Amino acid sequence: MIRVQDLRVTFGKGKTLFHAVQGVSFEIKAGEAYGLVGESGSGKSTILRAISRLTADWRGIIEIDSVPLSHRRDKSTARKMQMVFQDPYGSLHPRHTVNDILKEPLEIHRVNNRDSRILQALSDVGLSIDLRFRYPYQISGGQRQRVAIARALILQPEILLLDEPTSALDVSVQAEILNLLTALRRHHDLTYLMVSHDLAVVGHMCDRIAVMNRGKFVEEISAAQLRDAEPEDAYTRQLISASGKYDRETAKSFVSFD
Repeated sequence: MIRVQDLRVTFGKGKTLFHAVQGVSFEIKAGEAYGLVGESGSGKSTILRAISRLTADWRGIIEIDSVPLSHRRDKSTARKMQMVFQDPYGSLHPRHTVNDILKEPLEIHRVNNRDSRILQALSDVGLSIDLRFRYPYQISGGQRQRVAIARALILQPEILLLDEPTSALDVSVQAEILNLLTALRRHHDLTYLMVSHDLAVVGHMCDRIAVMNRGKFVEEISAAQLRDAEPEDAYTRQLISASGKYDRETAKSFVSFD
């Protein structure tokens, strides 16, 4: 469903040139959930932005369902692939009601039966119809993220790009959203590409995980290897150790990867 080959993303020019992603390649099968993990600045979200064409300065090959993507965004790809952002408050228009937010993609793509689709989208993400005409500031953070997921689903895509979908939420709400995404993937036969710095999240959600450091893939591991803390690469082992707990002995064991 997704094929990326030798993806490279740069920002700036001359002395300020920064190589955010350096020669990354991977493939994701239809119906699979694939995770990207790593420290902040490792290039995880930049890959999502390149695939969604929110970033234009990329080189390489990106294919969606065997169709190569150009650098220009197009409606046909948008129907097939949607993105859920990290901050549900920042990604929803503050002066639009939930109804307006869900109706907008239907209007852009000239989709009929809008009322029934909106009601179905709300039902799919477990939201009451009573919230339909409220504004984002009138609902909770978890409800806002459910609206963002409903907006992504309303065009019936085959792929969801998930950029830290729970990191801006309270811990008590994170599990609810993760369980919702798991159920939606199964019910709608979706393919997920998920970015997170939380190893527990990707271990729960994803079938395979790519570990990133400084714009490159360090290694690719299975969810079972992650849960059992059995990676081959030293950087991945340190990442797992650091995510479990922080202590002085763990910090002293870290080495430089220059």
